[in-house]
Amino acid sequence: MREIRLDKNFQKDIERDKHSGHYSEEDFALLKTVIVELQHDDVIPHHYRRHPLKGDMRGYECIHIKSDWLLIFKVDTETLKLAMLGKHTQVYKKFK
Repeated sequence: MREIRLDKNFQKDIERDKHSGHYSEEDFALLKTVIVELQHDDVIPHHYRRHPLKGDMRGYECIHIKSDWLLIFKVDTETLKLAMLGKHTQVYKKFK
Protein backbone atom coordinates (compact mmCIF):
# COMPACT_ATOMS: atom_id res chain seq x y z
CA MET A 1 0.00 0.00 0.00
CA ARG A 2 1.35 3.38 -1.03
CA GLU A 3 1.58 6.42 1.20
CA ILE A 4 -0.63 9.28 0.00
CA ARG A 5 0.93 12.71 -0.37
CA LEU A 6 -1.21 15.76 -1.07
CA ASP A 7 0.20 18.60 -3.15
CA LYS A 8 -0.82 22.13 -2.10
CA ASN A 9 -2.68 22.52 -5.40
CA PHE A 10 -4.72 19.38 -4.70
CA GLN A 11 -5.66 20.60 -1.23
CA LYS A 12 -6.86 23.92 -2.66
CA ASP A 13 -8.65 22.19 -5.54
CA ILE A 14 -10.61 19.81 -3.33
CA GLU A 15 -11.73 22.63 -1.03
CA ARG A 16 -12.81 24.67 -4.05
CA ASP A 17 -14.79 21.75 -5.47
CA LYS A 18 -16.43 20.92 -2.12
CA HIS A 19 -17.75 24.47 -1.83
CA SER A 20 -18.66 24.90 -5.51
CA GLY A 21 -21.93 22.97 -5.34
CA HIS A 22 -21.13 21.24 -8.65
CA TYR A 23 -20.25 17.89 -7.09
CA SER A 24 -22.38 15.62 -4.93
CA GLU A 25 -21.42 13.41 -2.01
CA GLU A 26 -21.58 10.48 -4.43
CA ASP A 27 -19.00 12.22 -6.64
CA PHE A 28 -16.63 12.60 -3.70
CA ALA A 29 -17.25 8.98 -2.67
CA LEU A 30 -16.29 7.96 -6.21
CA LEU A 31 -13.13 10.06 -5.99
CA LYS A 32 -12.24 8.39 -2.70
CA THR A 33 -12.79 4.93 -4.21
CA VAL A 34 -10.46 5.71 -7.12
CA ILE A 35 -7.79 7.06 -4.76
CA VAL A 36 -7.95 3.91 -2.62
CA GLU A 37 -7.68 1.75 -5.75
CA LEU A 38 -4.58 3.69 -6.82
CA GLN A 39 -3.14 3.44 -3.31
CA HIS A 40 -3.54 -0.34 -3.30
CA ASP A 41 -2.36 -0.72 -6.92
CA ASP A 42 -5.71 -2.19 -7.97
CA VAL A 43 -6.75 -2.32 -11.61
CA ILE A 44 -8.54 0.91 -12.55
CA PRO A 45 -11.64 0.30 -14.71
CA HIS A 46 -11.19 1.36 -18.33
CA HIS A 47 -14.07 3.89 -18.26
CA TYR A 48 -11.94 6.22 -16.08
CA ARG A 49 -9.62 6.70 -19.07
CA ARG A 50 -6.35 6.54 -17.12
CA HIS A 51 -3.52 7.88 -19.23
CA PRO A 52 -0.02 9.37 -18.89
CA LEU A 53 0.49 13.07 -19.48
CA LYS A 54 3.04 14.71 -21.77
CA GLY A 55 5.11 17.87 -21.93
CA ASP A 56 5.55 19.78 -18.68
CA MET A 57 3.37 17.19 -16.97
CA ARG A 58 5.50 14.20 -18.00
CA GLY A 59 5.61 11.60 -15.22
CA TYR A 60 2.06 12.37 -14.10
CA GLU A 61 -1.11 10.53 -15.00
CA CYS A 62 -4.74 11.56 -15.37
CA ILE A 63 -7.99 9.83 -14.48
CA HIS A 64 -11.41 11.13 -15.49
CA ILE A 65 -13.53 10.81 -12.35
CA LYS A 66 -16.40 12.29 -14.35
CA SER A 67 -16.30 13.45 -17.96
CA ASP A 68 -14.95 16.89 -16.99
CA TRP A 69 -13.56 16.24 -13.50
CA LEU A 70 -9.94 15.13 -13.60
CA LEU A 71 -7.55 13.76 -11.01
CA ILE A 72 -3.87 14.37 -11.77
CA PHE A 73 -1.47 12.17 -9.83
CA LYS A 74 1.96 10.57 -9.78
CA VAL A 75 2.65 7.00 -8.69
CA ASP A 76 5.90 5.38 -7.64
CA THR A 77 6.63 2.25 -5.65
CA GLU A 78 6.07 3.85 -2.24
CA THR A 79 3.92 6.94 -2.74
CA LEU A 80 0.83 8.24 -4.49
CA LYS A 81 1.12 11.99 -5.00
CA LEU A 82 -2.23 13.69 -5.62
CA ALA A 83 -1.31 16.79 -7.62
CA MET A 84 -4.49 18.43 -8.94
CA LEU A 85 -8.24 18.03 -9.21
CA GLY A 86 -10.65 19.94 -11.41
CA LYS A 87 -12.12 20.57 -14.83
CA HIS A 88 -9.91 20.45 -17.92
CA THR A 89 -9.61 24.23 -18.04
CA GLN A 90 -8.70 24.46 -14.34
CA VAL A 91 -6.08 21.74 -14.46
CA TYR A 92 -4.32 22.48 -17.74
CA LYS A 93 -4.14 26.27 -17.37
CA LYS A 94 -1.71 25.76 -14.47
CA PHE A 95 0.84 24.29 -16.88
CA LYS A 96 0.67 26.86 -19.68
